[in-house]
This record gives sequence, structure tokens and C-alpha cells, in this order.
Amino acid sequence: MAKILIVDDDEGLVHFLCRFFMRQEHEVHACNSGGAALEMVSGDLFDLILLDYKMPGMNGLDALREIRKLQVKTPVIIITAYGTMDTAIEAMKQGAYDYLLKPFDRNELQRVARDALEVNRLMKEVVSFPAPGSSPSPVPEGIVKIVGNHRRMQEVYKLIGQVAAKDVTVLITGESGTGKELVARALYHHSGRKDKSFLAVNCAAIPESLFESELFGHERGAFTGAEHLHIGKFERCHGGTMFFDEIGDMPLATQAKILRVLQYGEFERLGGTQTLKANLRIIAATNKNLEQSVEQGRFREDLYWRLKIISIHLPPLRNRMEDVPALVDYFVRLFGEEYQMAIRYVEESALARLKSHTWPGNVRELENCLRRAILLSSGDVIMEEHLKFDYAEHQVSSGTDREQLAARLERKLGECIPDILQSSDGMLHESVLDLVERVLISRIMEQCGYNQVKAAKLLGISRNTLRHRIKKYDIFSPSE
Repeated sequence: MAKILIVDDDEGLVHFLCRFFMRQEHEVHACNSGGAALEMVSGDLFDLILLDYKMPGMNGLDALREIRKLQVKTPVIIITAYGTMDTAIEAMKQGAYDYLLKPFDRNELQRVARDALEVNRLMKEVVSFPAPGSSPSPVPEGIVKIVGNHRRMQEVYKLIGQVAAKDVTVLITGESGTGKELVARALYHHSGRKDKSFLAVNCAAIPESLFESELFGHERGAFTGAEHLHIGKFERCHGGTMFFDEIGDMPLATQAKILRVLQYGEFERLGGTQTLKANLRIIAATNKNLEQSVEQGRFREDLYWRLKIISIHLPPLRNRMEDVPALVDYFVRLFGEEYQMAIRYVEESALARLKSHTWPGNVRELENCLRRAILLSSGDVIMEEHLKFDYAEHQVSSGTDREQLAARLERKLGECIPDILQSSDGMLHESVLDLVERVLISRIMEQCGYNQVKAAKLLGISRNTLRHRIKKYDIFSPSE
């Protein structure tokens, strides 16, 4: 539930907006002047403010200027019946999140308010990370924590600490569910831009036809249906931080324009001729192999190297399984407080099951599993029967498991066949089998902490056979 303030002298509109947001179970407050709004803002914290532009006495822009001094991070949406270009641009300059034209569409109101509340959460919910080598500590209210003491996570913490305050572009890589957005937010919260906007852009969720308009904005008449000036995310994020999630899915045509923003700090709205400045920091994340995408012509090489000034790689959970108990403890306490359920501990058999699962969905899958377990538990203990997994277990003890594993392998191999055929040297069968075996043994060795006894048992081969394969494929521990 969010706390929303509505500032407008139109009683009918205020009544409508109050009912609209209260139906969504938000806490709504209202007043009819800029002066009254300043009094309320000075004594209370809000998650979203809707502010009328034209009011008697102090107008909306003057009120916005003062509100910004009191509540720096609270998104403010300007409501106006005077939708001139100058009004919109001035509102953005003063720090408005967006503006709505009267009379506005309910769906548009819903979309803009929902997005603004998400931005408010991302900016105000601080992400913390432990200093390398430090012991776990309690998490204060309003803080989200990156959890894990594995050496590879220690390297991540060290990099965050080294570059957060430096105004450089960062590329975060890793599988889905490893926590790339948390790292991006940690970089933001510990940067010099932490009192400015943080806007997240999911490149996989925006239709290609709308991508450039969303980022750069457009002038009225720029294309069919462009009835009003639209301020894009770059303009709204001036001075702040923009996070491009799944940047590997960004259209090639847009990549060239993003490169110009990175190189020269400038852009134009669609249909416009004025060059605008973009003073912001860009953080990008992807679960794809961008080097491979560059080779295949799906991602610009010059943009790739511009993004990869600093690179932070997040390991999959299966490669840091010793962090599972700490993650379980963190999520159980977090969700126990959220749902007001006093969970005392996790049953030994349940914890053993959690520690044996390979977590293809990574930390996000573990988080979902524990959230469900807490909701399903009737007492103060999480038992094995409460655990429901998002993905099938990757054990091959039954026909069903074998079929599921075979289907996944067939699908993944099918994606690689074009590259395999292209690089074939006439010994396709032997080279592919060697490649698969080398990758399999390397991953198992890493997961087992390079303990040959454990790895051989998991692989179902003798230790002598494993030694032979290690020598054949030059597989050694990083410490050797």
C-alpha cells in the first residue's frame, strides 16, 4: 500500500482520484493549494504526489520547486489542462516524474501512476552489500541486502565498492535470477547521483516500434498518433541513473542512438530538430553472451565496448551452494515479517532438500520457493512438504526426470547446432562429445569445490577415470 497526495482545487477531480486510488488499497490524502501541499509534505512522507499546474496562489511549478527541496526522491506527476510544450519541458526541468493532460484516460493514469510508484520503490528501498570479508549483520527496515559470503560474491562486493562512487558505465552479466538489478541499485544507492532519479528500462518488454519514443520522446506530429509532446526517459532521467535491463534485446537501430548518448551526451526527440543534453549514468545488464551476439551481428561491437568499461559478473547459485543456508535464513526472516508469521526454523530435511536442489532459476527461484513455503506453513516451522519448486529437479532417478532433462538438453543443443556445423573440422561427433564432457566435468568440479571424490561420485565414474579426464581437458582449480 502506497501513500499518495493529491493537490488540486477541482473538487470533482479530487473526489475521482481519491476513489480511484483507494480502490487499489492505497492511502490517499488531498489538499487544494500549493501552500497546503507544502505543509503536508514537510510533516509526512509520500510515495507519489499528483500536483495540479493551475491553482490560485502558488502554481504547480512553484510548488514543485519547493516540494523537491523537501522530498527529493518522491515522484511528482503534474496534472494540467494547459499542455503546451513549454509547460511540459519546464515541469521536467523542475524534477517532475511525468505529466498528465486533462481530461486523462484512466488506463493512462493507471500506467503512469504504477510506473511512478515502482520508481519510488527502487529509489527509496536501499540495497546494501557486505564489505568483503565481513560477517553477516541484521538488516534494518527499508534495506534490501545482497546475501552471500562465497569468494566470487566477495569479488562482486569489492567491485561495487570500488566503482559505485565513480561516474562510469557498468555492465552486469549473469544468468536470470542471479540479482543483476540488485547490483545496479546498489551502485546507484552508493553513488553521487543517489539523490537523483533511478529509471529502469526492461529492453525485452518494450515493443521495437515504441523503443525510441520511450527513450528519446517525440514531438507532436512526429508520427501517426503522436498528438502531444512526449518527454522520453532520457530527458526525465537528467542528472540521474538509467538502468538498461536485458540490454542484449535492444533493437540494433536503437543501439546506434544509445551509442551517441554514451559518446557525446546528446540526443533529439523523434520529429525534433533541437539537440538535447543527457547528463546521466548508464548501468546495463544482460543474461546473454554479448560477445557471441556481436559475432552474430545482433549487437554493435562499439556499443559493447562502451558499456563494458567496468564489468561485474554474478555467479549462478549452483556455483556458490554454500550460500544457500544464509539466503534461506534471510528470506525466511524477510517474508516472516512481511506476512506476520513467526517462523522459528527450517526443518533439517527441508534444508537438506534446499541445499541439494540445483536452482536453475537461481536466487529468484529460491526466493519464490521460500515465499510459498511460508504462506503454506500452518505453524512456526517450514517442513519439506511445504517446498514447491519452480523448475523440475535435475536428478535423473526416474523416467520423467530423464525425459525432462533430455528435452532441455535437446532444446539447448538445437540452439548451438548452427555454430557447431559452421566450426566443424570433419570430426563433428568426436569434437562435440569432447566439448560436452569437458564443460560437464568443469562445472561439476567447480560445484564440488574441486573435490575429486565428491565430483567422481556425482558424475558416477571412478576417481581414476576422473583424473584421466582432468588431465585430458586441462581442468584445474583456480588456486593451482
